[in-house]
Amino acid sequence: MGRSTEELHCSKYDEDLLKARWAGLTFDNDYIFGAVLRTNLEVCRRLLEAVLEVPINRVELVATQRDLSVSQRAKSVRLDAYVEDGSGRVFDVEMQRNNEVHLPKRARYYQSIMDTEQLDKGVGFDDLPETYVIFFCTFDPFGRGLRKYTYRQTCIEDGSTESWDETTRIFLNAKGRTGTVSEDLQGVLDYLAGHNDREGDLIKDIESTVSEVLSSEANRRDFMKYEADLMSARRSAAAEGRAEGRAEGRAEGRAEGEESAYEKMARLSTRLSEAGRSDELALAMQDSAVRERLFREFGIG
Repeated sequence: MGRSTEELHCSKYDEDLLKARWAGLTFDNDYIFGAVLRTNLEVCRRLLEAVLEVPINRVELVATQRDLSVSQRAKSVRLDAYVEDGSGRVFDVEMQRNNEVHLPKRARYYQSIMDTEQLDKGVGFDDLPETYVIFFCTFDPFGRGLRKYTYRQTCIEDGSTESWDETTRIFLNAKGRTGTVSEDLQGVLDYLAGHNDREGDLIKDIESTVSEVLSSEANRRDFMKYEADLMSARRSAAAEGRAEGRAEGRAEGRAEGEESAYEKMARLSTRLSEAGRSDELALAMQDSAVRERLFREFGIG
């Protein structure tokens, strides 16, 4: 099938790399993970049941995958699977492969996006739904060995943890060995950890849906366009780094300045990509304050 100008903005070499990468993607890839849960809402429902261990009658998409943010100037994100159930609860379910120290604050930001989306629909504060942000992690996000970490607001004075604001954040650890979870959830965690000896019906249905997603030409094009846009953003960042380096070079010595600025932007591009935050690259390119903040965050001197 031919490639349109609006579909991809990358070289033939990059396109071939993306095609090869697409063929090898599995459930622990955030794109595939989100596509599976959005394509097969029954799998999504059963996965939520396995996590929460309470009956869920049905789920439906709140929004298809698109950029969401709390304001026009705020950082936008793509939620992997943004769904609600029949009782009014709202869920964001994410796949996370990179261990990031700021993961809890990402969950906080995602929760704020969900609340903003509800308020934009005309919902009042009193009617904001119960919300869950759930991260499936291929690593131990907090280093305590638990299979499941559940966080709610705590009253410091008496230690009570009732969900008085109806927000819950759950982090699931594929490498956990402590704590009890449902059999289905343990099967999924083992599956993410690369152990296939506990395959059950849910895992089989996940694998079947993964195959459906990978066989979809529309999904392949969407994935390749998204990744090609990220590649383009990285190259633009590198070009800006070279330009900034030349400007620094005029003041402090051209060769040293150009190399320093280029390397910093290239390193920032790599670190953001590894952290699953490539969407912040464009903003860093446009705003020097954001760029410097990210340099400090990632220890890029």
